[in-house]
Amino acid sequence: MRPILDGQFRAVLDNAPDGVLVESGDCVAYVNGAYARMLGYERASDLSAATIGAIAHPDEVERLRWFGRCRSEGKPAPTRYTFRACARDGNVVTLDASISSARCDRELLITTIVREVHVEQAPVLELPGTSRLSPREREVIHHLLGGKRSKEIALLLDVSEKTIWTHRARAFQKMALRGVGDLFRVAAEAGVI
Repeated sequence: MRPILDGQFRAVLDNAPDGVLVESGDCVAYVNGAYARMLGYERASDLSAATIGAIAHPDEVERLRWFGRCRSEGKPAPTRYTFRACARDGNVVTLDASISSARCDRELLITTIVREVHVEQAPVLELPGTSRLSPREREVIHHLLGGKRSKEIALLLDVSEKTIWTHRARAFQKMALRGVGDLFRVAAEAGVI
């Protein structure tokens, strides 16, 4: 196998369809064009002097910095999560992130690979018992009817899979359903699906 040279490796990252960002400390050490375009920038160089605090939504900054501190101290930190970022035009973009870290010359480099997540607004459900559901239970039911599994819903809503199972169970109880099969039957009878 022929070794990949630095220039070749950079070309691979520069042209990757997923967003790639490498951070050192709180600063961006590398970002590719796909990541920049997700945030509304024409070129990756527009983000070259950015910090994580400037990219992440203000509500997310402390959580992301805490993850980085855990990594730098050798403590466990999530390797997969969603977070919100601020686009150039002020819109909020939700990103699904996969994170890895490596030490190079005693410097911690954190690599984040992202894809944009399109968060759908849950339509009003007109099924028996839905009036008693909490907004989060309604959202979970909407995603179930959209064919998503609990694991996928947890990723979209940035909560644990166990939390989704709890919302499911409570929603099914309030709607007097025994499971997903009953949910689809009731939805079909109501003409929702």
